[in-house]
Amino acid sequence: MTNKNQPKKTTNVLYSTPISPHSKALYEAGKTILMDSLETGREFCKSMISISTGAIPIYLGILTFILPEKYQLGYAAGGLIAIPAIGFLITSLIFVIGYLPISGEISLDDVDEIDRERIRIIRHRSKFIWIGFVLFILSTLGAITAIIVNIGVR
Repeated sequence: MTNKNQPKKTTNVLYSTPISPHSKALYEAGKTILMDSLETGREFCKSMISISTGAIPIYLGILTFILPEKYQLGYAAGGLIAIPAIGFLITSLIFVIGYLPISGEISLDDVDEIDRERIRIIRHRSKFIWIGFVLFILSTLGAITAIIVNIGVR
């Protein structure tokens, strides 16, 4: 936050030229990149919420198809088969946390503060993206393993 008692920063301009169309296009491209850097992670989280949540019924449906109708699983086998579904559920919750808005206060008068806040938001969201993605991959590998192990039971 800026202090109201601080003197205003001034800049002396010695030479100025009109903005060329190329410079204007570069400025707009840079502005778009900065804005998209915040939205890309959020949209990825939004997509992964649907994917990881949708993986649960798909996995359970495949298990229902490959296991015999009256097949009894013991506690250990049932727990092992449930781990990927629980992993997908936890993954979706991690992506929900990554998708949620991040609170903070910034001064629009301080460009450096805006950039620091943008970087903080990107790092915060990236942390949840990586944790969620790794857990999604591990859950997928667990689901594939459970399906391969049980495919010959029927």
